[in-house]
Amino acid sequence: MNKLKKHLEKTLLENPAITIKNSVTWHLPLITYDVTFKREKRSKMDILMKMMLHAFEQAEIRRAANLSELLLVEELFIEDLLKKMQRMGLIKLENQIYRLTLKGGNQLKDGIIAEEMDEESTTISYSVTHDEFWSETSATLPETNEDLPAFRYTKQEASEKMTEARLLDVLKEKEEVIEVDGFQTEVAVVTNFSEQKVEHIPCVEFQLYNKEQEIFFARVWNTELQRWDEQLEKEIEDKEMVEWREKWKAEDQVEIAK
Repeated sequence: MNKLKKHLEKTLLENPAITIKNSVTWHLPLITYDVTFKREKRSKMDILMKMMLHAFEQAEIRRAANLSELLLVEELFIEDLLKKMQRMGLIKLENQIYRLTLKGGNQLKDGIIAEEMDEESTTISYSVTHDEFWSETSATLPETNEDLPAFRYTKQEASEKMTEARLLDVLKEKEEVIEVDGFQTEVAVVTNFSEQKVEHIPCVEFQLYNKEQEIFFARVWNTELQRWDEQLEKEIEDKEMVEWREKWKAEDQVEIAK
């Protein structure tokens, strides 16, 4: 950690107008969630399935034989399709009559069959301080011989912010659309999620002064992202800039008086 800090100091001081007024090291919590989800295989609805769903919508169908006579299709084939539609939640048996479900009605309207696939799992990392999800990196976190304090503006309400809807949006971006039997599949639903661990991400903060521009400002190196973290820098500046200006202006006046 000291080696990294010295390297960052050297980089900052390449500008002769910069003075490092103070530096601190602290950590950010990075929460890892285990997430289980299901993909959906989407395909264009064929004519026979459309005709069957229309029949359930407009008439009282009690047996496969009724549809077989109506559509002039072999009864065994109709029975197989009825079982498939029930498994997919497109129809239901109510008082011995096949009824179209809301899901079945929506898919009939869209002309698309969406078939749920087997459950999968993955992990997702979330920074509560940034309120954003981070991609996995190959960065090795620097070792430190001391227990670092938490970032003084760390937010604590991670569990309140995490929802299945948020995770679903992230998974739709993270997980690639894959081809199965010639059909596209994409993430459709998050079935469960749980907090797995909290990792402490070291960050190095510099409080700086540019004598040419006569401004104080912050720089924060995020070791997980491997870059300067502008979001944290802005938060620190917004909350502490006035205090810095007053503090170091007073210290400079004391030095001048000597």
